Amino acid sequence: MDKPYDAIKQISTMKDPCLVLFSTGRDSICMLDLMIKYYKGPMTFIFLYFVPDLEYKNKLIRYYEKRYNIHIEQRPSMTTLSLLMGKQVRQREVLKNLRKEFNISYIAMGTRQSESFRRYSFLKDLHGVDERNHYFYPLLKWNDSQVKSYLTLNKLPIGEEYSYGFKHDLNIPTGKGLNLIRSQYPNDYKKIIETFPHLEAGIKRIEFME
Repeated sequence: MDKPYDAIKQISTMKDPCLVLFSTGRDSICMLDLMIKYYKGPMTFIFLYFVPDLEYKNKLIRYYEKRYNIHIEQRPSMTTLSLLMGKQVRQREVLKNLRKEFNISYIAMGTRQSESFRRYSFLKDLHGVDERNHYFYPLLKWNDSQVKSYLTLNKLPIGEEYSYGFKHDLNIPTGKGLNLIRSQYPNDYKKIIETFPHLEAGIKRIEFME
């Protein structure tokens, strides 16, 4: 039976250039720290944004850039591209384009088996490295409690949305998440609504229900 650190141990034996996807979420922060500590190959770090240059994201990105002395590239997410282009853009298309842009095949992601039955079914035969599809999964066998303990032990700050009871980072803010941004980061809220005006309807709905 695989143990939590078995995945990163397997990954650390490789030295291929790697794209590390960083979302600023809990799992992603944990994965980033593991890759920095254990992976010996060259790494390019990428944040996929919903709307560019949002302070509630940038302040955490800046922190980890300074902590690890790295630069985190920023590119649009599949949701952003889908909304702007008026057609569905799938994650695999975004990743394919990233691979082409940076000429790097392997991608490290913070995906865990324990997140859902679908994830478990998809990842159950892996041990950390997907050599066929060129993915690294450092958190493959981790559970939510282990991630939280690791963040605390290593003093890794997380987004403030978690302190408001959100279970995930606000990468795609809608409804209550967007309402939190409006109250805490009004300039970010303005940028989001200017880019995607239809999202304001969710705020009006919350106000009506209150």
